[in-house]
Amino acid sequence: MFEISVARKYLTPRWRQLSVSIISLISILVIALVVWLIVVFFSVTRGLEKSWINKLIALTAPVRILPTGAYYDSTYYKIDSFSAASDYMLKSIGEKLQAPQTDPYDPQVDAELPRDIASAMPEKDLVKEAFHVLGSIPGIKANDFEMTASNMRLQLFRKDKKDWSIQNLNQASYIGSFDPHNTNLSKTLLGATARDLDNILIMSELDPEGSREGVLTQANRSIIQARLKAFYNNLESGKKSTHYQPITSFSEAPEPPPLWLYQVNNAYILPSDPLLGDGVLLPRSFREAGVLLGDRGYLTYAVPTASSIQEQRAKIFVAGFYDPGIIPLGGKFVLTSPTLTGLIRSSHGSDETNYSNGINVYFADLSQADAIKANLQKAFDEAGLAPYWRIETYREYEFTRDLIQQLSSEKNLFTLLATIIIIVACSNIISMLIILVNDKKTEIGILRSMGATSRSIALIFGTCGIFMGVLGSLIGILAAIFTLEHLQTLIDFISKIQGYQMFNPHFYGEKLPTELSYATLSYVMAVTALISLLAGLVPAIKASLLKPSAILRAE
Repeated sequence: MFEISVARKYLTPRWRQLSVSIISLISILVIALVVWLIVVFFSVTRGLEKSWINKLIALTAPVRILPTGAYYDSTYYKIDSFSAASDYMLKSIGEKLQAPQTDPYDPQVDAELPRDIASAMPEKDLVKEAFHVLGSIPGIKANDFEMTASNMRLQLFRKDKKDWSIQNLNQASYIGSFDPHNTNLSKTLLGATARDLDNILIMSELDPEGSREGVLTQANRSIIQARLKAFYNNLESGKKSTHYQPITSFSEAPEPPPLWLYQVNNAYILPSDPLLGDGVLLPRSFREAGVLLGDRGYLTYAVPTASSIQEQRAKIFVAGFYDPGIIPLGGKFVLTSPTLTGLIRSSHGSDETNYSNGINVYFADLSQADAIKANLQKAFDEAGLAPYWRIETYREYEFTRDLIQQLSSEKNLFTLLATIIIIVACSNIISMLIILVNDKKTEIGILRSMGATSRSIALIFGTCGIFMGVLGSLIGILAAIFTLEHLQTLIDFISKIQGYQMFNPHFYGEKLPTELSYATLSYVMAVTALISLLAGLVPAIKASLLKPSAILRAE
């Protein structure tokens, strides 16, 4: 307590030692400024990293299970192409899961198997056994997925007063099966605008088949008109929001269903219509190109026949939009029903090399991905399924691996730079304490002559260094918290001054994400206190080595 009381006395501002007080204040403010910058920077980068990762896996799952070469080479997989019960077609994972029997081959009906096909089937149903294992692990949900490619053609009907105009939009696209249990999708869905709702009402005037006037039911029309009324009321009251919630939630399945993406008991429903076809979920780039909810079109795919290859068309309509963020394929990735995806994929033949079929595994906490993978790997090993399935976390996906590794490398580099900056900032403490030692030589001599040990003298000035570092850290952290709470206001102000957005929404989102990390705060506090202590050692050792007799004789 004696050393702490003396250190507090030395650090208390006094007019007689104004120069020392000013230098102490500057040292504390420099540390506070550095801590403020580090905390704000790491909070923004952590928020961006989390946001980017969420968008990277928004169309898939934190853990995926993919068939290996052993699966595709097995009789279990190939036998369908030689079985009448399977229509002589290879089956996807979803079709295998729904198949009534493991071995569809009937030697009484089907032709003799080729020599390169083993006659013995695996003892296990590789797909059903895999889902059985997945069902035994608590806290996860699993669903199969399919991917393929197709050409999408949209017809944009636009009504100007009484005249109609038609624009065509063609895009080669990747087609993915929509998963109703993908909770990550909600983080990327875009809200409907007034133009979207107006377009659905206008499109309801068109008769796609000549069999009825429009396809919009009165119930759907009432919902849209109510939402439009609320939107225009918001405009009249001065509110600037131009978007609605991305989805409509129902406690039970509505009848008739709306023609846009909706939710029933935490499960997403992508609608379909007997006349319009299947609903599709499009990336943001299509909205920016002028596509609206309710626009219609079709997906084309080729089907081989005995004499030629014929183009087939599957009707679709736009049921929603999502923000793909920085996903490499995001601008061309279209989500539609698993049935339509499977139909198009089967027409192309089995694609065993481009992750076109697999199992998505969902769970709540993203940080548990490695633990979930370890549990799954152990369970698959025990069930004898490991040779047929490869388990990956989101850090290992082909389209995320490089980016996540780069983010991790940059995070480590920034941590190193932050430590160096803190060292430079805390080095000011050395010069300040040396000045303080020189200013307090007489008091040091008196204390030593009264019985104070070298250790006590060193502890006094070491305490001064730690106190300055901790105080600077606290001021910087409080300033950083205040800045983060008002960061978006500052960004909007700077964007308004420069005439364009400070951060591109395509990469950073409509609002810059931030997340204050307690790990970062603990790291900054600990490093600052440690470096401040080390910075105070040199002056403290110098003070402890002063001889009281030499000091008093000099005075």
